[in-house]
Amino acid sequence: MEGRRNRADTGLRSDSKGAVRAPHFFRSGQTAGQVYKKLFKAFGPQGWWPVSPAPGELPAYRPLFYGPHSGAAMFEICAGAILTQNTAWTNARAALDGLSSARALSPSTLAALPLAGLCGLIRPSGYYRQKAARLKEFSRYILARHPEGLGKWFSDADTEKLRAELLMLKGIGPETADSMMLYASGKAKFVVDAYTFRIFGRLGLLSGTYSDLQLAFERSLPHDHRIYNEYHALIVALCKNCCRKTKPLCGACPLKAMCIGYKNAQDDTVV
Repeated sequence: MEGRRNRADTGLRSDSKGAVRAPHFFRSGQTAGQVYKKLFKAFGPQGWWPVSPAPGELPAYRPLFYGPHSGAAMFEICAGAILTQNTAWTNARAALDGLSSARALSPSTLAALPLAGLCGLIRPSGYYRQKAARLKEFSRYILARHPEGLGKWFSDADTEKLRAELLMLKGIGPETADSMMLYASGKAKFVVDAYTFRIFGRLGLLSGTYSDLQLAFERSLPHDHRIYNEYHALIVALCKNCCRKTKPLCGACPLKAMCIGYKNAQDDTVV
């Protein structure tokens, strides 16, 4: 469950003697950097996170733009991170369009909006009652605890303290918090999602918990939010174009030469 914290989520393990050891990292000869270069060559810059250029307009991608964002754009990204929970981005984008068209993409407006009205605006995102409550709680928290505004709060906050504060809020787990931090505030926290587990599991490069994978990436890559931004977006692009949950299009995958899953599938076909 998102947000639940325990020893298994620390990214560290103990051996039989009690000494702390690192989690499962990239196997020898295959690095996070190699995968990144192959994906970037295949798909190019992704322009995440898309933000509405003006109220009422659809979110737009801006390749090679990594911030800083305005406070309004930061809030839109945070709202999008909540709305995309357990649904496709296309559904979250439709919900954001509803909010933008209603001029409701601000903490003060969302906090004051009747719950029923907010539910109607974000219905395309699914789980809309739950997400409406989370959006209102997040908005009220900003107004009550950070009157300086979301932009200043995110910009001035220490990375780990900001993450810890976000994780205290109901409905915000590691993936949502890290998405807010990376894409809204430009802080270098690697975002792990279901696509990350799928791709790197099939590649045979990584296994473990959310924290295990995040730690592996952050130790293997330069501490640069621009790289983390592109890498996560490229992982999404690969899953949408090739590494699908069922019937993956392995022949078109730029990583097939280093993929254990693809090799095993080929061996099974030969047999």
